[in-house]
Amino acid sequence: MKITIIVDNYTTKRNFIAEHGFAALIETGQQKILFDTGQGHALLHNLKIKSIDPKNIETIVLSHGHDDHTGGIKPFSKKNNQFEIFAHPAVLYPKYKITKELKKNIGLKTNLSEFNTKFYAGPVEISPKVIYSGEVPKINKWELEETIYYREINGKLEKDPFQDDVSLYIIADKGLVVLTGCAHSGIINIINYGMEITGINKLHGIIGGMHLKNASNKRIKKTVQLIAGMNPKFVTISHCTGILPGMEFVKKIGKRAIFTEVSSEFNF
Repeated sequence: MKITIIVDNYTTKRNFIAEHGFAALIETGQQKILFDTGQGHALLHNLKIKSIDPKNIETIVLSHGHDDHTGGIKPFSKKNNQFEIFAHPAVLYPKYKITKELKKNIGLKTNLSEFNTKFYAGPVEISPKVIYSGEVPKINKWELEETIYYREINGKLEKDPFQDDVSLYIIADKGLVVLTGCAHSGIINIINYGMEITGINKLHGIIGGMHLKNASNKRIKKTVQLIAGMNPKFVTISHCTGILPGMEFVKKIGKRAIFTEVSSEFNF
């Protein structure tokens, strides 16, 4: 099993493009699965630099309906029209970021009915050893601090409960690998649910965003402490996790905290 970061907020390597967004390619040996697609500016470019042919990617999984994770679908489809999409049905709701200064549409800009899209609200096996989470139960309410994200239903705005926030659980030889987009459901909630539905109680690693950049110090420290207590082999600092929360992980687990960039690779 191999996971390569295709889109991320950072790059230090020549020729790659970074953007605020996320996409990761899972290669199982039999199948190539693209988890998220970034905003759409970097995806095809970075795949080309990595010598990855879009035509060989059979499946796209959408972690949630924000445009920095779904914007690459349309450009991708111009290179490959023989793929399927897995997503939660709530991904279709219009989504907004609302503060005192702005109201910004950050939802899906692509009509998923144009593609072979499969909607699942609950867990489903996408590939042997790759499990789609479906909606994650939000047991730990202390992880749910976000108040600026909204969705629109029947013309009415409501705080987004992130029903569509899904992750992938990869069953590795040494334990569970959790692949997230933004972890709006709370990374501890996501990990605990993965262990529940897979029956695997050993956390091997975390890849993807954890949306801790603007979290309270209390939440950051509690999150880091709980994850460190699970003794993972690695934890990536990706996309929306944030530099300062990343440094808290470094303080706690040292070199096992890995700051990712475009082209980072993980084999297990």
